[in-house]
Amino acid sequence: MDDSGIVWITGAAGGIGRAVARLARAEGRRCLLQSRREIEGVDDEYCLRVQSDVGTEAGVSDALEAARAHFGEPPDQLCHCVGAVALGALGRTSLDQWNAQLHANATTAFLALRGFAAARSEGGSALLFSSVAARIGTPNHSAVAAAKGAVEALVRAAAADLAPRRLRINALALGLTETPMTAGFVRDERSRQAVTAQYPLGRIGTAEEIAAAALWLLSKQCGWITGQILPVDGGFSAIRPLQR
Repeated sequence: MDDSGIVWITGAAGGIGRAVARLARAEGRRCLLQSRREIEGVDDEYCLRVQSDVGTEAGVSDALEAARAHFGEPPDQLCHCVGAVALGALGRTSLDQWNAQLHANATTAFLALRGFAAARSEGGSALLFSSVAARIGTPNHSAVAAAKGAVEALVRAAAADLAPRRLRINALALGLTETPMTAGFVRDERSRQAVTAQYPLGRIGTAEEIAAAALWLLSKQCGWITGQILPVDGGFSAIRPLQR
């Protein structure tokens, strides 16, 4: 898929962010890579790395101003890969943990999307990330489920606001995906078997699969899709696995 343009990838040092960046470059897209952590590589005409926090207004402004200076224009695509997962039952979730999940998942999405929309006068697409936890009740997910539910509501409301400017806003709702952030959930063979047994396709997802879905939904091939939440979860939210 050859989709020209500039894609702003937040959380670009994470597992999914790195996969999105690799595939975007292979498809010929220029990349604005942003992370709080240092991003390996060298800047060139196709790629710019910015170390700043998208969870702050200053961090968003820094990234967009750097893109204009480097590429001569703002990004026309946003892939917001920032997020966090902290598990715990409702009664064992502190207010600090609750607020941390809301900030990492919902507030960063709001700030990135608001900055992206302000930089684009017309035309473009943005992708946020939700979770199966926002779509089907699962134990020990109260804080992250609420935060991702806020992301889904933001997608629909922002899509309505921005449709007259032909800015498309969508999200992927992910099942468990193999990344450094989720390594603790499948730390040994026993835990991996317990987790994968919940997925009808018998395995968890890969970052490369998520990247492919993300860039497809951002692409011009999906030019008539907005305000949608697409589950990419191995069937978790739609069907039950066969129990043997």
